[in-house]
Amino acid sequence: MKKNIAPLLIVCLLGSVFYLIIGWLVFDLLFGNYTESNTTHLHGFKKSADFNFPFLYLSCLSYAVLINIILLKSTIQTYGGAIIYCSIIGILIACMTDFFWYASTNFYSNFFVVVFDIIGAAISVGLLGAFQFLLIRKLNK
Repeated sequence: MKKNIAPLLIVCLLGSVFYLIIGWLVFDLLFGNYTESNTTHLHGFKKSADFNFPFLYLSCLSYAVLINIILLKSTIQTYGGAIIYCSIIGILIACMTDFFWYASTNFYSNFFVVVFDIIGAAISVGLLGAFQFLLIRKLNK
């Protein structure tokens, strides 16, 4: 049993760091300016000076654990299959949260911000799945 836990932990830890970096590239560098200019800026809503980085990392770790469990329990056999399957997972989770926010708040100023967020999720979670798929394959050899 202990032999199986180490690869799981390695894949989750490396996956979480990878997702943190990919998320920064996609959501901050690629879509960040558009998202910032098309979301509501309520005083006190977004943290700036006291941003809590450890909780951002825990969010990435949670996603990495979820994707790892899905990959380990699925029948995916190819790198491309991992990208597609995990992109779909990212799209569904983004739809769930973004559609709720769009329906119940004034956070998004237009629907295109929601679409960009869903595209960003497809890209970032698809790449996370591909990265973790490769790690799982390497560690299981």
